[in-house]
Amino acid sequence: MSLQFIFREISSADTDILHMIELRKANVEDYLCCEVTNEDGITNTTWYSKEDVALWGEDYIRANTTMEYSDFTGWIISLDLEPWNDMQEASKKKKQAPCFQAPSWLEGHIKEWKQKRLTTVTLCSTSGNERLEVWYYGDLLTINGEPQLYIVPSYFAPELVTARDPESGEEFVVFDGGRHGYDNMFCDEHDLDELERRTLKRYEILASKLILELGYSIDYEDEKEDFQVNEDGMVALINGERMPWEQVKRDGIDYIALYYVNEEGKQVQILDNELA
Repeated sequence: MSLQFIFREISSADTDILHMIELRKANVEDYLCCEVTNEDGITNTTWYSKEDVALWGEDYIRANTTMEYSDFTGWIISLDLEPWNDMQEASKKKKQAPCFQAPSWLEGHIKEWKQKRLTTVTLCSTSGNERLEVWYYGDLLTINGEPQLYIVPSYFAPELVTARDPESGEEFVVFDGGRHGYDNMFCDEHDLDELERRTLKRYEILASKLILELGYSIDYEDEKEDFQVNEDGMVALINGERMPWEQVKRDGIDYIALYYVNEEGKQVQILDNELA
């Protein structure tokens, strides 16, 4: 049934409405009168608080209001709030904290995860120790006159960075410049023998808190048709290996940066790499 609506301020003539509002201990000025007319030309009156009208919107009220006749109570106007509640619930889910996302090679080595401009994680050993040494393969380079040295690829092979727990001796890969990230997965080919021959040396800082920034700006789902995904959901990489699609979305980062926290509590960057 098509209904017509007229919203207006409550007037002194709306005696029944005034009486009802008084019973509800509300201010007349806070309400709007709504006249609803059905296809038969029958008009009935109801009222809404201005706050509710502002919340729901007049278009929603028009789309979800019914006017029905009852032998016991006469014409009844009712507003269906179920669509509104469903919409709010869906909105809440969208506003929840973003899903945890981090590369698969860091599983078991993340103590904190934050979604800022970039995904930011604090690293730890499997025992939970976050005071870690940095070991690396590559060269050290001063960038833009900054006092710290950045880890960069050597002439022979890409950089490799690991973290080592000085208490347990456990070591894990933080970043492999020959295997990790979009370009290394789908664009750049590397000599596998050279990758295996890389030897590590310690970056000359004390065991420190390590923070990693990760870039996830590639919309893999939107570009899925550009990848070679077989029926089993496996994706062909440039080195001939295959990787599950969900892991591709985790590991195919387009940026990485590594920081250590110095004795003054300041984050010092020592790795900065665009990967796409």
